[in-house]
Amino acid sequence: MPSLRYSARKNDNDEYWSVIDIFTGQPTFYKDIQLDCLDFDQLDDMVDCLNYMNAQRMGTLKQP
Repeated sequence: MPSLRYSARKNDNDEYWSVIDIFTGQPTFYKDIQLDCLDFDQLDDMVDCLNYMNAQRMGTLKQP
């Protein structure tokens, strides 16, 4: 199973979360917006969506 490129990290100084690119260790951008001030529900959806799109792009998405 391929590893997931995006993960979640709780921000140290506030109640928000960031979507982290595991290759850089930094918050990622989507359509020029840095994903670093999300509530947990937004974060969960965004991590799933970005990992899905990455799997499609890499050709590692299994078809049913």
